[in-house]
Amino acid sequence: MCAFAQGQSQPQPGPPVRPDASANQPHDVYLEVMLNGERSALIAQFRELNGRLSASGKDLDNIGLAIDRLGITETAEVPLDSIRGLHYTYDAARQRVTLQAPDAIRKPYTFDTRALTATPPATSSRGFLINYDAYAQSNTDAQLAIWSEERYFDPAGVFSNTGTAYLYKNDHRYTRYDTSWSTSDPATLDTKQFGDTISSSLAWSRSVRIGGFQWRSNFALRPDLVTFPLPAFGGSAVVPSSVDLYVNSVRQFSGNVPSGPFIVNNVPGITGGGQATVITRDALGRTVETSVPLYVDTRLLAAGLSSYSFEAGFLRRAYGLDSFQYDPKPALSASARHGLNDYLTLEAHTEATSGVYNAGAGALVRMGMAGVLNGSLSASTGRLAGTQASLGYELIEPHFSIDAQSIRAFGNYGDLAARDGSPVPTATDRVTVAVPFFSTQTFSVSYIGFRYPQAQPSQIGSVAYTLNVGNLASVNLSAYQDFRQRESRGAFLSVSFGLGNNTSVNATVGRQNGQSNYNVNASRPPNYDGGWGWGVQAGNAGASPYRQAQVQYLGSGGEVTALAQQISGRTTGSLDLSGTVVMMDGSVKPSRRIYDGFALVSTDGIAGIPVLHENRVIGVTDRAGHLLVPDLNSYQDNRVGIDGMKLPADARIDTTTMNLVPQSQSGVLAHFGVTRYSAASVILQGLDGKVLPPGATVRHEESGKETIVGFDGLTFIEGLQKENHLVVDSGALHCRVTFAYTRPDDGSLPTIGPLTCLSKVGDVR
Repeated sequence: MCAFAQGQSQPQPGPPVRPDASANQPHDVYLEVMLNGERSALIAQFRELNGRLSASGKDLDNIGLAIDRLGITETAEVPLDSIRGLHYTYDAARQRVTLQAPDAIRKPYTFDTRALTATPPATSSRGFLINYDAYAQSNTDAQLAIWSEERYFDPAGVFSNTGTAYLYKNDHRYTRYDTSWSTSDPATLDTKQFGDTISSSLAWSRSVRIGGFQWRSNFALRPDLVTFPLPAFGGSAVVPSSVDLYVNSVRQFSGNVPSGPFIVNNVPGITGGGQATVITRDALGRTVETSVPLYVDTRLLAAGLSSYSFEAGFLRRAYGLDSFQYDPKPALSASARHGLNDYLTLEAHTEATSGVYNAGAGALVRMGMAGVLNGSLSASTGRLAGTQASLGYELIEPHFSIDAQSIRAFGNYGDLAARDGSPVPTATDRVTVAVPFFSTQTFSVSYIGFRYPQAQPSQIGSVAYTLNVGNLASVNLSAYQDFRQRESRGAFLSVSFGLGNNTSVNATVGRQNGQSNYNVNASRPPNYDGGWGWGVQAGNAGASPYRQAQVQYLGSGGEVTALAQQISGRTTGSLDLSGTVVMMDGSVKPSRRIYDGFALVSTDGIAGIPVLHENRVIGVTDRAGHLLVPDLNSYQDNRVGIDGMKLPADARIDTTTMNLVPQSQSGVLAHFGVTRYSAASVILQGLDGKVLPPGATVRHEESGKETIVGFDGLTFIEGLQKENHLVVDSGALHCRVTFAYTRPDDGSLPTIGPLTCLSKVGDVR
């Protein structure tokens, strides 16, 4: 016989009082939970008094009720009868409670379409590298120039220096570009840099080169972080269902949800306006389809997210010409952005140096599906006093887009760049309208206008039409006109073909400023895995015909490009060498150019072991057991492994794969700890010349390890020394074997014997 209690949001008469005394005392019960007719596989703790139940806020949250929406704290003890909309049935005999809850008080099942496995902390080994690009040209005074980057890295950060050495006929010099030390913290998403840097800027401000200090936010330290607002789509499933999400008719996500409300977060795959459709299907195949419009702009910051940058130092002058020319007066610059909500992002920027002080604020506002409006207002005081205002608008739709921006400066408005000799434009206008149609064609119209103080203004309009024929060919027709200089105009027709095998052909004809020109070229760059590439080109720029041919070779140690060209009858040749030299783990390794993270694989001196990057074989270890793996993604998982089947038979290894997460511009030592062990199969026989029977116990005295004799008198012995002693014990059989061992050079596991087991210590027969 079962006892039941029915709980509702309104008070109900309780069940008859049970005869046992404990019925009048509150006590804990642990019950199986059923929610809206479905078993939840959850055992929850409740408090019972006379058939009525209460539970803690934490347990209600685990069951799936939205306690934040109900105003319930995790520590609160809540009678189920007091929760509006909740009905329950308590089956004491089966130790089960069945809850009926509307979607309004249930937690939605939430899943993130961009959810990634947590990335381990980024690491760096200690090392040094030199990136280089050497260019030599014949028949000129500029005979040889060598650009180089010297980079030291360790777990604390990266030191980098760049510059070019000019070894010309009458000019030998070295020009330094940038020198800096940088360190990053993925926990706080910031980077600090000491030395030469470029100041931050917004769409309505300008960057300058500064030698000093920079502290800035760096979202690249978290590649999985979505910095702009993304829509969330919700729905409700009566029974467990599958969910498909389509954005502009392209499926972006598919998954399964339990019954009840659900939310799909962080939907990727679109920039601008579009249509999202959520389709749920239950076990019987019945579908429910819901469509909503959406608009995504990557310039906005997600609600609550902030970015910042602060620089202090001295303005760099004559960059690329002078190695150490800085303005003697200190300068400051700072920028900040904050996502107030999914519709509004605020911006601010300020600059200061001797005689110039500049500050401004701006905002980006998403107007629903009507696009994003941006604007700013800034002012400067001191020797350069004035104001600047900007206004812009962008709308991206599947069949139409417009991007417009206008900036006006009034008075003698100035900033750090103007203080250093680059005046602020008094007017900047930009408008682009694009109309895609028939999915393969695009027509666009653009206008760009600039006006500088005491300079001829420029106003250029252009039109372009593009036709794509699958992946095989494309046609582009364009024309421009400078409205301030009537004779400055041009029109061009370009056709490109893809011939397969990474080979392409392009032809362009046009007329510019009253002169006709054409260009025809064909090329096949080297494959990423390495090999040969080539290119040929011919054309005529007005009255100057030119011809060019080049051949490239890309290897694991770098890239070589040889080029011959003829311009107006003058022939020259050039040779370009680029690559990297890495010093790590006591070795010096040449490599193709390294831009970001990389790994040095070590197999403890074992050569010829294939190395895999993302399950692709990229090379084998050299005689020192090393192979360099370039092009790893910093702050992301990179799967690197070795082919364990190619290891020597006497080699042991704990793992053959690693997930490497290098810091930016740093290298990681991927040490696959390979140990060599001395072992052999030994054939044992008795004095009668017959092999010992299976099952006999064998003890190796030097290592203390025990094993047994197998079929054919074979036993496998590990930990062998130069001299070895075996003790055999099998019932009435007690004997010893002594033998010498030398490890084979080829890493094989030899078979020794047959060896005669003697009853007394003596020589092996």
